[in-house]
Amino acid sequence: MSRYLLIALMAAAVVLSACSGSSKRVMPVDDLSDSQDGVSVTTVWSSNAGRGISSLGDALDPLVDGDRVYVADSRGELTAWQLDSGDRVWRKRLNEPVSGGPALSDGMLVVGTRNGHVIALDRESEQELWRTRLSSEIVSVPAIGDDAVVVISGDGRLAALSRESGTRRWVYDRSMPPLTLRGTSSPKLLGSTAIAGLPNGRLVAVNLNDGSQAWEVNVGVASGSSDLDRMRDIDGDPVIAGSQIYVVGYQGQAMALDLQRGRGEWARDLSSFSGLDVDGERVYVTEDNGRVWALDRRSGAAVWRQDKLEGIRGTAPMAVGDFVVVGDERGRITVLDASDGDILARVRIDRSNGISRNPVVVGDDVLVLTDGGRLQRLSFSRN
Repeated sequence: MSRYLLIALMAAAVVLSACSGSSKRVMPVDDLSDSQDGVSVTTVWSSNAGRGISSLGDALDPLVDGDRVYVADSRGELTAWQLDSGDRVWRKRLNEPVSGGPALSDGMLVVGTRNGHVIALDRESEQELWRTRLSSEIVSVPAIGDDAVVVISGDGRLAALSRESGTRRWVYDRSMPPLTLRGTSSPKLLGSTAIAGLPNGRLVAVNLNDGSQAWEVNVGVASGSSDLDRMRDIDGDPVIAGSQIYVVGYQGQAMALDLQRGRGEWARDLSSFSGLDVDGERVYVTEDNGRVWALDRRSGAAVWRQDKLEGIRGTAPMAVGDFVVVGDERGRITVLDASDGDILARVRIDRSNGISRNPVVVGDDVLVLTDGGRLQRLSFSRN
């Protein structure tokens, strides 16, 4: 039996899977009606960017760089699009199912595959630069530094590869629990340090040069009598803001930590596999039951909680100016008021597929990639 646990919040049920469930399914009944009473949602453009994801946990996020958007799909198609118009610039077929990425730095694109390969390509020529196989599938977005590419594989190993050749430099390997969520958070690079949330519920900071551990923090303490009860997993990406890093775990806590030493500044019991976002005043979290919270960034105290989305599996809430935007399994985008959590708009943008990857903020707009591969740029204006 697989060690992965695929979480799908449908009537708050936890589903154990021997492999992974398809994202192509009939949309559940939605008791909330569409509305744009407080905010008008406008589709700037919409394009078909491939097949989308094949299973929940695939980390296929749109990547914005300059005037282009890069998208990978589950069958191994990598495409580039004009950010202002949605016109396709180029397409590259990798002939291998992609499950993580893309990442881009200084002209080099990197993706991870279901077969455990990390593949680097030249952005302009589209030629493959190198390909390295790791211990299991890659279900996180790689991070690219000055001389290293860092990835987390599905078995919880954090690995650094040479940026130039793809050769393995080090592997940070710790014991993993019997059950984890399918998918991993994506590592963050800060100077000579790699920071990663692992499937064992720990946030670690590792020296990028040799893989030695700088600090480690438990994001919640495991308890209970069964493997399911004791499961702790960090599936949402940590967010670095100023001198702090913010993180939330499944059956764990939302925490603010000092970047230098990993010292906890505050912690609040919250369970999430979607993750969080941060603005100047608040931390926004989507709980595993679908409720959305706003916490005071300095103290962790609750500012507001939106309960009307309970029972709907949602993405992390992304801060966009005065709004907070959440995608969900029913193919809808919900726009909340950042100050009080009121629902300002709720719009279905895909009637056949859900939204499991976080919206990507582009100025005052967002890019949304649905699980079926529809890429849309949306803008918002108050009525």
